[in-house]
Amino acid sequence: MRTPLKTTLTALASLALIPAAAAAYTVGSPFPGTVTATTNYSSGTFHGAVDISSGRCNYWGVETAVQASLSWNVTINTTGIVCNGNGSGNQNEAKHTFSNGYTFRQWHFIKTSDSYDRTCNRCQVGNEGGTGNATGAHTHMQYDKSGTKNTSWYSPYTSKGEFLDRDELVGYVG
Repeated sequence: MRTPLKTTLTALASLALIPAAAAAYTVGSPFPGTVTATTNYSSGTFHGAVDISSGRCNYWGVETAVQASLSWNVTINTTGIVCNGNGSGNQNEAKHTFSNGYTFRQWHFIKTSDSYDRTCNRCQVGNEGGTGNATGAHTHMQYDKSGTKNTSWYSPYTSKGEFLDRDELVGYVG
C-alpha cells in the first residue's frame, strides 16, 4: 500500500520538531522565594524578566537557574554586601550565552568564594543581594538577544506573587 504524500510530509514535519524540543532547558528557582516581578513592574513599566526574593539579604545559596551543565561567566562589579542597590551597572552577574545567540542572565547576588567562572549544573554563584539597580535583595533572571528581552520563556509558567521552592519550575530556555 502506498503512503499518501500528505501523510509522509506530516510525519517528516513532526520529526523536525524533535531537535527543537530536546534543546530546551528547564529553569528552576535559584532559592526558595516569592516571584516579585515578571513582564511588568507594579508601576506598569516593562521589566521583561523574573525577579525572585526570599526577603533575606545575604541569604545563602543563589544557584544558577538553568538545569544543565553550562559554562557560566561570572562578573563581579561589587565586592561588599549590598542589600538595597548601589547604582546602575554595579550588579554582579552570572551569564550563559546559548548557540542560538540568546543570553540567560542572573543579577544582584552578593560575591562569595563561589563567585567565579565555571561549567556546572545548578552551581552556587553567591548570596541573595541587591547589587546594582535594585530596591531590595532578590535575583533577577533575564533571557535576551541583542538587548531584546524575551518573556515567552517564563510565561505562562510563573506568575507574580507565586512562592517557588528551590528548583521549582520558572520556565524553559534554549
